[in-house]
Amino acid sequence: MKTRDFSKIYLSILLLHLVVIYKPDSVELYYLSKPLLLFSLTVFFIHKNGFSTSAVKMVAAALILSLAGDVLLMRQGELFFLGGMAAFLLAHIFYLLFYFRQKLKVAVLPLLVGVLVSGVGLWALYNFVDTPSNLEPYLYLYAVVLGVHFVVSMLFASANKGKQWLSALGAFLFLSSDLILAFNKFNESSVYLSIAVMLTYGLAQYCIVLSINNYLKKEEED
Repeated sequence: MKTRDFSKIYLSILLLHLVVIYKPDSVELYYLSKPLLLFSLTVFFIHKNGFSTSAVKMVAAALILSLAGDVLLMRQGELFFLGGMAAFLLAHIFYLLFYFRQKLKVAVLPLLVGVLVSGVGLWALYNFVDTPSNLEPYLYLYAVVLGVHFVVSMLFASANKGKQWLSALGAFLFLSSDLILAFNKFNESSVYLSIAVMLTYGLAQYCIVLSINNYLKKEEED
């Protein structure tokens, strides 16, 4: 399947899920549309790249763990929340393992931008989110790993002369999504914030996968 054709399918699923959030008339459609996002993205990624190299397996693991995190976060309760956060933490680690196996160069400007944006995210989490004290260690650990993901994605984009800028955009959207999610969960819940969470998250995973697809294709051609 061509990337353009898949993009139409994926973005249609994302739009459907956003509509379901806004008008929660069908619980079944909600529980179907959310996991379908990462399921379709995982199938597409494996279809495009096979499943033979360690690089592909790392990204596939990140996507499968993200799917598990989505399913867990659909359930209510602290245990499911922690389980979902753990799944996403591992997903970010697998993304990082992929990036660390590529050709990275430490460039000052991308590094400074990455650290600055990640620092602002941590500052916003600390100052604007009413985090329960028993969850603080887990949330801040997750936030640090997510921040590292963004920094490394900036270095990855820089090492490829900006051609993989979608990876950095995806990581930034991921950071934004999780910050909104934390505010929405622990401060003031809103349907519009829930829509913002899923919109930024859905686009984040989409951008990351498109960037990595493009990179792996070029590596194969070279």
